[in-house]
Amino acid sequence: MNVNQIIRFLLSAGMVAGTFLARADHTVSVAALVNLTNYQAALLIITDSPPEASFLMTTHKWVTAGEVFDDSYLKDKPMHIEILRVDVTNNLVRAKENGAATFYAPQTTNSMGDTTAKSIVLNNVDFDDVIDLYASIKAQTLLIHPDVKQPRLTLSADASNKTAAVGILKRALQEQGAATMADGDKFEWLVPVGATNIVLPAAIPARPFPSGSPATNANSSADVLPQDSINFMTVALPQLLDVYQALTAQKWIQDKPLPSTGTFTFHNQTPLTKTEILHAFDVLLAWHGLKVANMDDKSFRLVSMAAGK
Repeated sequence: MNVNQIIRFLLSAGMVAGTFLARADHTVSVAALVNLTNYQAALLIITDSPPEASFLMTTHKWVTAGEVFDDSYLKDKPMHIEILRVDVTNNLVRAKENGAATFYAPQTTNSMGDTTAKSIVLNNVDFDDVIDLYASIKAQTLLIHPDVKQPRLTLSADASNKTAAVGILKRALQEQGAATMADGDKFEWLVPVGATNIVLPAAIPARPFPSGSPATNANSSADVLPQDSINFMTVALPQLLDVYQALTAQKWIQDKPLPSTGTFTFHNQTPLTKTEILHAFDVLLAWHGLKVANMDDKSFRLVSMAAGK
């Protein structure tokens, strides 16, 4: 499969952010603002609701000036949104919707406090939104260990630049029991503080792709999945492996029963190649004590990391 085919597959499986096609009673509000040197961002809450939408859908998205995206939860056609400016002085985001000028503001005037006084103001923000902000500032995709607690966070702090902001967010996460761990240039892990049984990056086996597999040539621009292409929210193992099969053009064949696993969460906050996404999946599987083993050029199975076979 090429990337366009994979994205269509993810759409059909309901695994892509903005997947269920609808049209909406469409409202957008600003939930948080970040004002750093050369980096201003806003957290938008996009709500699409009946009768023009098929169902009520709320999307949280961090945006910066110049960003262009579609709100795809629409019956007739997507709402094409262009972010013109994050106006931190007036607590506004100036934008265009399908070419028409508009602006987004907080739902309530006191929802964010005085954003001119602090450069980072997060008021009872979802844990996922904090993680997405961290990932955006670092330009890395975060892999979240299943044992990490995910409370809502409130934070008001000053940071003049991205480096300082990363330090502040790291400390806030650590206070909630989560520590970061580097994994190459594209990924960072978030794991429980003090955990002694964490699989380390060096322990993740290199994926042995069969000769001629699509993933062996996955580093061209044509084989890069865009940011936000995959948004797993506590999906079951078979759903993750459906995408794994699509990426490798191999079939999952399980000849031995495996212990039941928990669910899997993954969001590519940055563009990733097929190989990089497969690495992320290998990490998530390893945290459940599993790894992929090729049976032949056309199939693979899951095995216990402890058993190694």
